[in-house]
Amino acid sequence: MSDAAGTDGDRRLRVDLDVDPTGDRACPIVSEADEAAAVAVNAVGDECVVDVTTPDGEVRRGTGEVDADCLCHAFGRLGYVPHFRRVEDGTILVTAYVDDRADVRRLVEELRGVVDRVRLVRLAVVEGPDATEQVTFDLSALTPKQRRGLELAVVRGYFDDDRDVRLSELADELGISKSALSQRLRTAQAKLVTDVFDGAEG
Repeated sequence: MSDAAGTDGDRRLRVDLDVDPTGDRACPIVSEADEAAAVAVNAVGDECVVDVTTPDGEVRRGTGEVDADCLCHAFGRLGYVPHFRRVEDGTILVTAYVDDRADVRRLVEELRGVVDRVRLVRLAVVEGPDATEQVTFDLSALTPKQRRGLELAVVRGYFDDDRDVRLSELADELGISKSALSQRLRTAQAKLVTDVFDGAEG
């Protein structure tokens, strides 16, 4: 499974996602607490055991049944290892390491089949055998509209060299004009680039 920079030290992408599990399935990650500062998952066979540490330090254990629609299985089907960071208001922050932007799209699409909502929060380029993060793109600095536009553009492959999606198609999907989406993407990209170079100074 893909993780960090791998054993060969190749360049990878770290992707942080906010995930809202489906309301009709009792995922043990969120069934014990809506807020968690740490999450430990152990899924073996048909049973999933989760230990969540609440912000005040209390450890709670939850159990659930493992099936094809489990969040962990969605990552596993694509060969990714999920790292569950925290839970806030029932939303799980989860990290995975992938090889390229196409993998980000595949992961988001796979997760959308088993959860209510997936939001791209952060991308980081990871290089070297020590998995050093060289460049960070923090989407949490963007407005919700900017983040949604940029996330859709990434997922649909708009920034790929061999893209087959048009800006007008993305705008139609968002229900806004082509010019409004173009401006939104330019503003979001400018913010990300500014943050990258500000973080590189010093």
